[in-house]
Amino acid sequence: MSGLHSTIERSFRRPARSARAAVDMRERHGGRRMSAGITIAAAVLVAGHFVHLLATAGAYPAGRDPWAAWIALAVVLAGGVVSRLFSPRMPAWVYLALFTALAVPVGLDLVATQGLLHLGVAPTAAAASAVVLMPVTTLRGRRVPVVVAGVIGAAIAIVSLLQLPAAGSLVVVGVAVAASAVLPVVVAALAIVGFRRLVGRELDLSLVQSTVQTPRSAVGMRASEELARLDFDAESLLEDVGSGRLPIPLPTDAALRAGALAAKLRVRLIEGRSDTWLKHAVTESAYLSRRVTIDDPEGDAGVLAPAQRDGLLLTLWLIAGERRPRRAAGARVVVRVRSEPFDDDERGPLAIEIEVSGVARRHLDPAIWDALGSLGSHEVVSTSDSIRIELVCPVDPNAPAAASAPRGARTRGR
Repeated sequence: MSGLHSTIERSFRRPARSARAAVDMRERHGGRRMSAGITIAAAVLVAGHFVHLLATAGAYPAGRDPWAAWIALAVVLAGGVVSRLFSPRMPAWVYLALFTALAVPVGLDLVATQGLLHLGVAPTAAAASAVVLMPVTTLRGRRVPVVVAGVIGAAIAIVSLLQLPAAGSLVVVGVAVAASAVLPVVVAALAIVGFRRLVGRELDLSLVQSTVQTPRSAVGMRASEELARLDFDAESLLEDVGSGRLPIPLPTDAALRAGALAAKLRVRLIEGRSDTWLKHAVTESAYLSRRVTIDDPEGDAGVLAPAQRDGLLLTLWLIAGERRPRRAAGARVVVRVRSEPFDDDERGPLAIEIEVSGVARRHLDPAIWDALGSLGSHEVVSTSDSIRIELVCPVDPNAPAAASAPRGARTRGR
């Protein structure tokens, strides 16, 4: 085998077991804490708007009811809490009903406070109605709650600006209330986006780090599940033959299915002879697979010790995580692994070359150099927008040679 072994020839698809583990970790651990924190923050802000109402309730003239809007909001909140008790995921109909019902307290509050800004009276229940959408951003999509909060905030701001001739500088109070309705929801949505991105990256790293302790030629998660499916299909076919459900010789369709299974098994077994932990780690990572290309035709990376594997994987992870300009959006990290010449009694060090395009050295995380220290000695050649890291990694001289090539057939290459 020769040439580059691209790891992005097909779109990434997380194996089912690891996907379930990632979702479970995000939803049941950190996700719950994030949701609880946002809910508490929303409750504090709603309480603040209610205190604002209590402070200005005496300024309402006769005939204006400041409490109707808050009673309506309390009914909406009670309905939302009850629905959550029966369905934690908030069904679509409850989602839509919540947005529709919020129009009632918003409308009542805007009508009750219309023309009273010169007295210092500003909408409170309307702003609180927008704030209660903060926990919704953790349950369903983020865009709709932000849009709805923006509409409520715009309504408060417009009503306030229309009172400019009478209210004068007190219009600032109305605009501030409008901002207090929108900004918390926007911040909550941004926090959710950042949290999910962070947790997704960390979970992906934790999952692919399982390859660090695997044997040299062990199959990865994707290959393991594929082999399990092939084994099940082959076992089902043999059971049909053994039970007499399929006659001998096999019908045409069954013979074609048996041939396809045999071909897939042969391809998987041949590929697995040179596949190492490094190729599995990159291929099965949703982040590394998009940017990193492995050139290790002889499977030399398999002789690295666990600490060296962990350092190399962390290095690639930190490099791939760097933000790049749009002009370098298609740039990749190329990792070439070659073994130094060796004889029957002793193995030389491993030569690893990491080429990075589209990022300058000053933009790399300093932790990269600490990770490289666990591999061995390294030399860096950098330009304005590319880096080449040349590593010399000492390895166990008694480590077994790759099964895919004769011992005397390998030479060092670049």
